[in-house]
Amino acid sequence: MKITDVRVHLLRKKLSSPMRISRGGFTFREHAVVEVITDAGISGLGEGVGDPRMVKAIIEGVLCNEAKGLDPLNIEGIRKKLLDGKVYFERKGSVICAVSAIETACWDILGKEQKVPVYQLLGGLVCDKIAVYASDIYWEKNPRSMASNAERIAKQGIRTVKVHLGCLPPEKEVERVRIIREVLGPDVFLMIDLNAGYDGPSALRAAQLWKQYDIYWLEEPVNPGLADVQAALRKQTDIPIASGENEFRLEGFKYLFDQGAVDIAMPDIGRVGGIQETHDICALAKTRDVAVSPHNFSSGVLLAATAHLMFAVSNTQLLEIDTSDNAVYHEFFPEPFQIKDGFAFPSDRPGLGVELSQEILELYCEN
Repeated sequence: MKITDVRVHLLRKKLSSPMRISRGGFTFREHAVVEVITDAGISGLGEGVGDPRMVKAIIEGVLCNEAKGLDPLNIEGIRKKLLDGKVYFERKGSVICAVSAIETACWDILGKEQKVPVYQLLGGLVCDKIAVYASDIYWEKNPRSMASNAERIAKQGIRTVKVHLGCLPPEKEVERVRIIREVLGPDVFLMIDLNAGYDGPSALRAAQLWKQYDIYWLEEPVNPGLADVQAALRKQTDIPIASGENEFRLEGFKYLFDQGAVDIAMPDIGRVGGIQETHDICALAKTRDVAVSPHNFSSGVLLAATAHLMFAVSNTQLLEIDTSDNAVYHEFFPEPFQIKDGFAFPSDRPGLGVELSQEILELYCEN
């Protein structure tokens, strides 16, 4: 089997309401969904995170020609050619996101060719369900509106929720934390994501002020390039620090671990180099006694890829999901992605179990 083409589909969906985080707001969700096509009539899907147009330009301008003629069933060969060959001197950035998408699509092809789910290719199920958490509580001027959103999610049986804060100084955000905790009660886990919006002193004040509200983890408290600052913060708070969604490759996570900067690692399959690279990061994290909760703010393609990985890797926890209608999400699943009582369940469909339908292309495709 040989790769004959790599296509990038830019998907864009207008949000039902604006989403705001510490680093700004947006009114659209965009996805770079990559389709790898073979001479055997089997195609696979992947997704690269970051700027979708940069992913498209890199694949169409460089990586498509590099991938043509390669055997998609030889995942290690794909990695050697694209990750360790062509982009050897490009250790971070959109080029790694683009390779991640192609590598993920090859796993989808391999599963379809062997007629098994990707989690079987990764060693088989280590669990029959995964607890999920909802990450779609975004900053709003009215704290009560944020609390109502959190309450809506909890009523679905989801026992862990994540709130995006950091648009204001910690002292002015504490009321939001208090109100949301009050509405959720003591039995729902509450995470806070700062989206790298604070500096070190502000992040420390936030941890000190918000600790009383039983925070499950504090995510991306400072700029991802400041591992030393994050490590110092981690030593000064009992709130676990979650980080890594903006990191690349195994080497990037090794540096985070060496610095003592993280309690929960958050590799993103669409950024770190693909499924195998994420699997390797999980293995390294296990040797360092670091938990792993993969990041997943993407379309249904990376939701599926992340779930398959987690079903096969024992030291992962909490699958990130979006309970709103803001992502091109459920449209990718011919059969509904199963979430019940706060847990996701595996599918036995071959590959990743997702499809790029004509309906998706007509509704959301820009190119």
